[in-house]
Amino acid sequence: MNLETFLDYDRNRIAWWLYIVALAIGVAFVGYSFVGMFVLGVFFYYASRPIDDRIGEYVDNDGLAAGLTLAGIVTPILFVVGYVILVGLQDLASLSGTPGSGLLAPVLNVGEFTSNQQSLLDTLLENPGKLRSLDTDRVRQLVSTALSALGTVVNVLIVLSLAFGLAFFLLRDDDRIAAWFRDEMAPEGTTGYAYAYAVDDELETVFFGNLVFVLVMAVLAAVVYYGFNFLAPPALTIPFAILLALLTGVASLIPLVVGKVVYVPIVAYLAWVASGQGGVAMIYPIGLLVVSFLVLDILPQTFLQPYISGNDIHVGIMMFAYILGPILFGWYGFFLLPLFFVLVIQAVRIVVTDLIHGDELSPDVDAAPSLGERDLGEMGDSDEDDSATSS
Repeated sequence: MNLETFLDYDRNRIAWWLYIVALAIGVAFVGYSFVGMFVLGVFFYYASRPIDDRIGEYVDNDGLAAGLTLAGIVTPILFVVGYVILVGLQDLASLSGTPGSGLLAPVLNVGEFTSNQQSLLDTLLENPGKLRSLDTDRVRQLVSTALSALGTVVNVLIVLSLAFGLAFFLLRDDDRIAAWFRDEMAPEGTTGYAYAYAVDDELETVFFGNLVFVLVMAVLAAVVYYGFNFLAPPALTIPFAILLALLTGVASLIPLVVGKVVYVPIVAYLAWVASGQGGVAMIYPIGLLVVSFLVLDILPQTFLQPYISGNDIHVGIMMFAYILGPILFGWYGFFLLPLFFVLVIQAVRIVVTDLIHGDELSPDVDAAPSLGERDLGEMGDSDEDDSATSS
């Protein structure tokens, strides 16, 4: 190869690299502009992938299995969760004295409402039954309020639809994406493959295992609290049961503590109330303590958490990610910060030690082995592992 040919070859490669970098910047800009949609779609994918894998055992069509998973299972669950969260927000508004419009400010453009519109929104959130008794002027205000929020609602629906679409294509095509990555980017046995495998494995744990565990615990807590309210006298009922059930579900991520941080203060409050009534009233908080200890403590630690969560990623770190994410980024931070934490944790486990010591990069876990399930160095030797990666 003469000098002129070499220079032409080199210029050609530089031009292509500059073009690729420009495209990468464009992709980064689009991703930044729609980061909420992307992380929500990734969440839907990982949260529904185990279900899709199970359905795929009976349906011999990846697209049909993905559609059945999202439309038949994920969507109804989201409606139920959304309703429970709405009731919990109503309880929180009543407990804190914060108007309902204030709680919805991150979602709706409440700051753009007039004072009358905000007052009407607060009234409807606190007592939707008043809608039937509104006069003509208030109905007009209601229509005006609804139109003011309509743009945001439409945007929310668009984001949800696109996130579902992204999750659908990931569920349908993840086998081909995984095969392309193994063939073209990081063959089995390389550090890149080990890192991608570990991230993929832990994201399923974070977005399926941990969140399913929180939801299951919240449902169990709601059953316990509402069951107690059904049996207990009115003076000893648990206030804001749905809100406390949601808090119990979130608190279940705390190692060892599980639901104690919520149900123990509830029992203490009820015992204080019962002590002023005398007689056999004390049996109710004692009974609640026993049932809560068995259902919200022993049951999850012994059976539910090992079965649902599976891997050993540090739940304390993930708890901080779930809490700090929305504070730092807004609503999508609930999904973005856990994803970022997983990327960081697996980089520390597999890559950082070799880089610091100047060693050759290897797929072995060199640091923080307790933050993951297993050594990834030999994972490429197992067909079962291969299928897990491509799922």
